[in-house]
Amino acid sequence: MEVLIVGRPNVGKSTLFNRLVKSKKSIVHNLPGVTRDVVEGLCHWQGRSFSVADTGGLLEKGDEISQKVKEQVKRVLEMASVILLVVDAREGLTPADRFIADLLYPHKRKVFLVVNKVDAESLTDRVYEFYALGFERVFPVSAQHGRGIGELLDSLIEHLPQGGEKPQEGIRITFLGRPNVGKSSLLNALLKEERVIVSPLPGTTRDVVEVPFSFEGKNFLLVDTAGMRRRSKVEYGVEFFSVGRAIRALESSHIACLVLDLQEGVTDQDKRIGGLIHRRHKGCVIVGNKVDLIDASREQVEKLLRRELHFLDYAPVVLTSATRGEGLTELLRACEKVWQDYQCQHKTSFVNRAVEKVLRERPPPSEAKVYYAFQEGSSPPHVVLLTNDPELWRKDYLRFFERRLREHLGIRHAPIKLSLRGREVK
Repeated sequence: MEVLIVGRPNVGKSTLFNRLVKSKKSIVHNLPGVTRDVVEGLCHWQGRSFSVADTGGLLEKGDEISQKVKEQVKRVLEMASVILLVVDAREGLTPADRFIADLLYPHKRKVFLVVNKVDAESLTDRVYEFYALGFERVFPVSAQHGRGIGELLDSLIEHLPQGGEKPQEGIRITFLGRPNVGKSSLLNALLKEERVIVSPLPGTTRDVVEVPFSFEGKNFLLVDTAGMRRRSKVEYGVEFFSVGRAIRALESSHIACLVLDLQEGVTDQDKRIGGLIHRRHKGCVIVGNKVDLIDASREQVEKLLRRELHFLDYAPVVLTSATRGEGLTELLRACEKVWQDYQCQHKTSFVNRAVEKVLRERPPPSEAKVYYAFQEGSSPPHVVLLTNDPELWRKDYLRFFERRLREHLGIRHAPIKLSLRGREVK
C-alpha cells in the first residue's frame, strides 16, 4: 500500500477513502468503530495510480477489537509511503488526536495532516490549532463535499514513488458464509499473517477485504466478507450494508468458497447462501471448516455435505481447519480445478454433439425441439439452445438436461448457464 489513512473513530476516514478511490468500498456510518480491517483501493489522479488503504479508528484504550485494530495499524505503518492522519475540524484537537500523533512521530516525515469537515469558510480558523501536533504538511478538506481534495492529491503524487500500482489480476475468490464459520481465519491461514481481524464476536468483519495472493505461480485475489444472517434478522444499519457488499462481492467473483461450520452441520441459512451462489452461476468450492472439532470420518462428512447441498453437485468439497492450517493446499487446488472448467470454451460442433447425446438419452417433454446449440461465452460456460418454444421445457427436465450436458461437455467442477431461445419468425 502507498497511502495509509489513520485517525480516531468518526473523523471521516472512510468518507475520505471512498472519495479518493471513487467508490463506496468502505462502509460509512455515524456509529463509531464501523471500519475494522484494512480496506484497500486504487486512486487515479493526473495520469498516476496508487493504492490507498482505509483503517479502523484508533483508540488508546478500548475493547478487544479496538486493541486488534491498533495492532493491525501499527503493523502496516512501515509499509506506507504516505500516512494521512485525519482529524475533525468541528470537534477540534482532542487527546485522542495527540495519542495518534505520538504513535506516528517515528514516521513524521511521511505524515500528511488532513483536517476534515472544513465544510465552510467559518471553520477555516479551526485548522490552526492542529499545527500543535507538529506536522508540517496540513490540508483542510471536506471529504464529503470534495473541498480541498484536489490540492491534497496534487501534493500526494509529488511524494509518492514513480510507477504506481496496477490492479491485481487473477482468480477472484470470495469467502461467503454465516457469521463465525471461520472465513477470516481461513484467509489469515492462507496468507500466514493476521491480515483480517478475528474475534469470537459475531459480525467482526464488516467491510469487504481484498488481498492479492500467489500460489504455485498463479495469481489470486482473496476476498473476505461479512457473515450473512437470515434477512429477517438483519436490521437496517451497518449489518445491512455489510451483507449488501458481500452479495456484490459474490457477483464480481469468479469462485465462491461457501464456508460451513462442521460443528453445526448444514443449516438452512447455509443452503440459502449456496442458493445465491448457484443462481448467479458462480464457480463454487464447499469448505467444511473446523473438521478437527468433530467426531466423524471424512467420508461421512462429505456424504452429508453432498446430500444437503445437492444443487451444488459440481462444487468440490474440501475439509479444513483454519486454526491448524489443514486443508489449505487442497482448497487452493480445488479452486484451480473450478477455474479451469469455469473458463472453458468449446467449439459449436462439440456442443451440438453433446446436446444430441443428452436428447437421445432422454428426449424433451411434449413437442419441444432443439434446432441448434452453441456456446456463447465462458466464465461461466454459457450454452444457448435454439428451440421451437422455450415454454415447453419443464424445470425438472431442464435440471436433468443441464446436469447431463455438463457431463458430456467434460465440465465437472463448474456450473453452466443454459439459455433457451425461440426460433425467430420472419
